[in-house]
Amino acid sequence: MSHSQIYEMIKHIQILRFLAAMWVAVFHGAVLGIFTDFPHWLGFIINMGYAGVDIFFVISGVIMAHSTKNTAHGVRAAGAFVLTRFSRIYMGWWPALLLYLVFFKVTQQLDPHINFQGSFYLYFTDLTGLINIVIWSLMFELYFYILMAAALLFSRDQRQNFLKIMLGVLVVINVYFFLDRTGADAGLQRDWIKLFYVAPIVAEFFMGYFLYHYLQSHSSSPWKLWGLLAAASLGLLVYMAPHFEDHPYGLANFHYWPERTLLMGGAALAIAGLALTLPSPRSPIARIMAKLGDYSYAIYVLHILVFNMALVLLPWKSLDGLPRIAIAIFVLLALLSASAVYYHAVERPLYMFCREKINRWLQPLSSDRSSLGTIHKNQQLR
Repeated sequence: MSHSQIYEMIKHIQILRFLAAMWVAVFHGAVLGIFTDFPHWLGFIINMGYAGVDIFFVISGVIMAHSTKNTAHGVRAAGAFVLTRFSRIYMGWWPALLLYLVFFKVTQQLDPHINFQGSFYLYFTDLTGLINIVIWSLMFELYFYILMAAALLFSRDQRQNFLKIMLGVLVVINVYFFLDRTGADAGLQRDWIKLFYVAPIVAEFFMGYFLYHYLQSHSSSPWKLWGLLAAASLGLLVYMAPHFEDHPYGLANFHYWPERTLLMGGAALAIAGLALTLPSPRSPIARIMAKLGDYSYAIYVLHILVFNMALVLLPWKSLDGLPRIAIAIFVLLALLSASAVYYHAVERPLYMFCREKINRWLQPLSSDRSSLGTIHKNQQLR
């Protein structure tokens, strides 16, 4: 696959990232009561907004495959990779965490039971103590980066085998857990936040990683076939979703994470495959949406804060009908504007500063430096 082809496919990935971020945001906005009174079909789509996380995980795997394909192996390459990727997550999250703390303190919403340490380091065992519920997924991002760093200790040929073995072990463990779901200790086994090392949803990162390498060796893969796969997987997801409503939030419940990985992860894989094989977007709207993909991580970490501010500052109880819809749209536009400012003024400058320091400190090989630059240029992850 040529550099121009790779550059074009990244545009579609950027569009997909933006749509996934907004889908998650609208889902949480509906949970908080900002977006209400939808037609049944639209409400169903919004209520499935947590699937945006599955799309993010698959995309992350794709980008990690792309950014490491030419990276030399060894301790220095692995160290540069994990430090750069960790700084990408933390430099985007820590300033947002400060904003959450200030706002919740001023508005007297700061829960005394919040786990500040877990929220800061993104390592925790209980979701109830998080200052922002959406950051649970960032812990899985960091975990996959560690696995990728371990893979970079091996040569390019051995790297693939290492990751295949890791995926195989993950699958075997989860098949065992699935078959023993009704056992006496099934409750502990289904608490995937406590046992996140073997959480089935981690397989979605591997899906994206191997999807990229598959398309590298099958560059003529038709987008129409991926479109059919996406349509079929989405149809299966819509058909099966009602079967999991015996637990709160359906497939989002820990109990159903194996099924979520197969159904939502499979649909996300097909959608990502479609995005990677579609012809280059030419319309101005598509190009704008591709640019908005840069703000997806900011949208993800800020939307709960923006929605809380809207609930505190605006008279929602007195709003109804068209005025409420207009205000809800305004809140979404405010979120997008705040995310753009955050990205350009905070997130990107801090990340670039850290990346430069890491490059100087480790003095990576030229191939490593090129790869790290590709990571930032092509994907400001999440």
